[in-house]
Amino acid sequence: MHYVSGLMLTDEGFIEGHIGFEDGRIAEIGRGKARSNLAKGIIVPTIVNAHTHLADFLVPLDLSLPLDQIVAPPDGLKHRMLREIPEDRLMKSMRDLACYMLRRGISHFIDFREGGVSGAHLLSKIKDGTAKPIIFGRPSHLEFVREEVDEILKVADGIGVSAISDWDYSVLKDLASYVRKKKKRFALHASEIIREDIDKILDLKPSYIVHMTVATDSDLELCAQENVPIVVCPRSNLLFGRIPPMDRMIKKGVRIALGTDNAMFSLPDMFTELDFAGRILRYQGVKKVDDVLTMVFKTGREILGLKGFSEFTPGELCDFMVIESKRGDPVTDLVFRSSSSDPIMVCIGKEILRKNERIDESMN
Repeated sequence: MHYVSGLMLTDEGFIEGHIGFEDGRIAEIGRGKARSNLAKGIIVPTIVNAHTHLADFLVPLDLSLPLDQIVAPPDGLKHRMLREIPEDRLMKSMRDLACYMLRRGISHFIDFREGGVSGAHLLSKIKDGTAKPIIFGRPSHLEFVREEVDEILKVADGIGVSAISDWDYSVLKDLASYVRKKKKRFALHASEIIREDIDKILDLKPSYIVHMTVATDSDLELCAQENVPIVVCPRSNLLFGRIPPMDRMIKKGVRIALGTDNAMFSLPDMFTELDFAGRILRYQGVKKVDDVLTMVFKTGREILGLKGFSEFTPGELCDFMVIESKRGDPVTDLVFRSSSSDPIMVCIGKEILRKNERIDESMN
């Protein structure tokens, strides 16, 4: 049996403990250090990157354009460029980024995949040795064509669309209702550039919403009351002069997760996103940054129905990583001092990744 030891993140904070595992499953969890360890450091669950657009990594960023002219469908810069890029190049780029995410401790990523049926199919081909794509496809046009949506949902986990401002609302409402009837998830961007009607947004019954950068306090209160999580993307917002109101979200009781957004803006690196989120909270007057750990290691995972913090139990599949301890406070070590290097070890099922090497546990 293999062991890792160190400070384990729990709902009550960090405790000194260890995890024993074999054949891809957790066999033992306890307090104190194990005698022999594959890795020692800070032990946390793997991360869900709760919002990505991986395909536009290949789109050259034109900072002379406002955000809506870059990303808005159907003819924003990224959409025009994506229609011209060969599928084999898109596939390689997305797979490379998914491999990169796995090395950085990301086990799953939720991608709002453009391109209709073919776009969803392309991302679904990424398997083995990468972070797992959770595909939120979207119609190829701002229309609800049932046959197209059915084809998308054969390979996608849900539908993720742009803002209600882009759509005929009655059409969007029919789409959201249909997706729910199919027992799939529906999500959308909201109040990223302009404030949008929160009642209309929540009437769509989304699994979660993305951004809410220009939301009012009453908007946030309604999200908290309806228990609809908000995924924020600090680096993406900052690039265009906006700061996500995470301090107000926390005060209103909103469940917050983090995502890296467009790969044309930022690499899908959640430790860098974690760092930015912590610094923004400090700028907004929040003294402690413990809430950032909840965003990354709990809420993001809960969106996908995964367990967070100390909820792992013997018999479950391995799904954790070990981060190098800087021998300071583990909260600030994780938030502010972990973005410059890969985790010491990432363990997902039988797959064990250590810096600069990969171990197949079944061969040990």
